[in-house]
Amino acid sequence: MSATSLSDTCKSSFATLNVSTEGPQLPELAFPPRVLEITEYGADGSRLQIALNTEAIQQTIDACAAAGGGTVWVPAGNFLTAPLTLRSNICLHLEKGATLVASSTEAQFRSTEANRHIAAENGWLPFLSIADAQNVAITGEGTIDGQGAVWWERWREHIRATGKKGGTDRPRLIYIVRSKDVLIEGLTLTHSPSFNIVMRHAENIEVRHTHIVSPFHAPNTDAIDPIDSRNIRITHNVIDCNDDHIAIKAEQADPRFPQGVVSNIYIAHNTLLQGRGISIGGETSGGVNNVLVAHNHFEGSMYGLRIKSSRGKGGQVRNIRYVDTTMVDVAVPLVLSGYYEAAPIARSEVDAILAKGGFMVGEQLYPPDTDPAQIYDINKTPDFAQIVIDGLTATGKINAAGYIVGVPEAPLRDLHFHNVHIEACHGLVVRNAKIHANRLQIKATLGPAWTLEKDGVINP
Repeated sequence: MSATSLSDTCKSSFATLNVSTEGPQLPELAFPPRVLEITEYGADGSRLQIALNTEAIQQTIDACAAAGGGTVWVPAGNFLTAPLTLRSNICLHLEKGATLVASSTEAQFRSTEANRHIAAENGWLPFLSIADAQNVAITGEGTIDGQGAVWWERWREHIRATGKKGGTDRPRLIYIVRSKDVLIEGLTLTHSPSFNIVMRHAENIEVRHTHIVSPFHAPNTDAIDPIDSRNIRITHNVIDCNDDHIAIKAEQADPRFPQGVVSNIYIAHNTLLQGRGISIGGETSGGVNNVLVAHNHFEGSMYGLRIKSSRGKGGQVRNIRYVDTTMVDVAVPLVLSGYYEAAPIARSEVDAILAKGGFMVGEQLYPPDTDPAQIYDINKTPDFAQIVIDGLTATGKINAAGYIVGVPEAPLRDLHFHNVHIEACHGLVVRNAKIHANRLQIKATLGPAWTLEKDGVINP
């Protein structure tokens, strides 16, 4: 392939868009016509290759960056490698049939003093790092394979030893931190040790036309997590994972962003299969503002649309729009909850908690509606308002229409449902929330269409 056509391949075609209808406008990415192939630096992608290609691939990236940038070309083959770091002005392009295979040796993912600045928040080195960089792309029809099985078993061993789930003490697959103007396009991401794509303190990021796949037994394999980041576009992806399809998190307030450390997020035209929904939270302390979720299709998911947080990790979530959403066989289409408390693993402990009242949805506990109000804190209280769900159809095997449950010190308000049709076994539970409904239709085969608990209101 010529250098000119390669440059065109790695050029982002971001269009000028209206934020209010089609998401944030992002800058166009462009790369010099320089092309360096990793095999020229000694990388070997033969199927029987057991030696690491880390040094050869990293040398290719560094040489291309030192020369002013361009495309690092990964040809067809299976290239086993330890963690890699991308640089500014680099397009890493995986052609069809090319696979970057992550080493499963734990020591290679341990950060040191020299590379701690690229480590993820949990201290592990990601497989692919984009840190303190700009104008970076990862493109092509190839595959990035995280070889996560050994890490998933490590997680299970922790549970067996302690009886507690613990956190995601495992590497991320792609980690974008303190960076801007980044494109991920066309790839298949699979078998991530934990979260697939994480962006933290990042701006102007687009993920499009990717396939993100994790098996059912792969724990905590979120597909895409924008954290304390702004101007994000997530479009035309197919996601099949074992946790949140997308999890927007605002972990820490920042005075530079008084309206929210997360803002201007556009999530559209995605197909969501196995997984736990397009989510905002569980951490919202820093504030989330201006999110548009449009034209997405769910099939076979555990959850659909979720806003979730808990006291101590809550904050203000504002200006959220869900438009033209379809769901088939989604267990719970809607969860907007100020109670996001994980249930214990031991069933006896769960039963003891539920004996005091309340209920459990999935792995989350809800107290009874006699739960008293607490002192309001703008960076700790789950406070969700100015939310519109416009056009939602959910049919098939659905357990419950949803749970709209605010905390008493900050009831959900300015919540609008337009053209919402859900067919489910059980109806909608509403507590500490006021819904303004226009053409809201819920068909429940068991029980009422909705249950209004304490301070739950639906205005037709």
